[in-house]
Amino acid sequence: MRLSRLLLFVGCAMLGACAGPRATTHHAPPNRSDRAGHAQGPWRTYYDSANTRPFTTGRYRHGRPIRTFRYYAPTGLLDHSEHYRRAGFCEVTYWHPDGRVARRGPAQWVTGRGKAPRFYWYGTWTSYAPDGQTTGIQNYTDGILTRAETYAGGQLTLAENYVANRLTRVETYREGKLTQVDTYENNRVIRTTNTL
Repeated sequence: MRLSRLLLFVGCAMLGACAGPRATTHHAPPNRSDRAGHAQGPWRTYYDSANTRPFTTGRYRHGRPIRTFRYYAPTGLLDHSEHYRRAGFCEVTYWHPDGRVARRGPAQWVTGRGKAPRFYWYGTWTSYAPDGQTTGIQNYTDGILTRAETYAGGQLTLAENYVANRLTRVETYREGKLTQVDTYENNRVIRTTNTL
């Protein structure tokens, strides 16, 4: 009896070997590090200890995020995503609960030897209402807001200018025309100019 089972096992193994190589998909387990201790491969974090409510999903290559990282709200809906290109540059998209774009703009993830990782916004960011209309445009330089425009009904209504995180000028618009300019110093209006 034992001999027949052994022969059956050996025969099955030989037939399996003759069938040729099988296509297998190998998925690396998440949250691993490379030899230098940097995050490497698939990466997942969760809101709960049972790992049922995802917080982030993405991939790292030697401590740098690559491809697309997704961040979820506690409700399980996608909150925002970061799509990475070369050298840590990425496009960040925030989402409305219905899956439409709420806000989008460029950012960069900077890492370096002996430096703490730094993530900052730069360039032009655009905000959208759930119906897709532009509600705001903000400009950033090295993570610092320099100008913020507010739109209503597709028209510019307000523009705020900043220097070193301080408000310096506010422009008010009506029906697309500049109506008032307020100049600020130390967070106080020092001059108001009506343009109409």
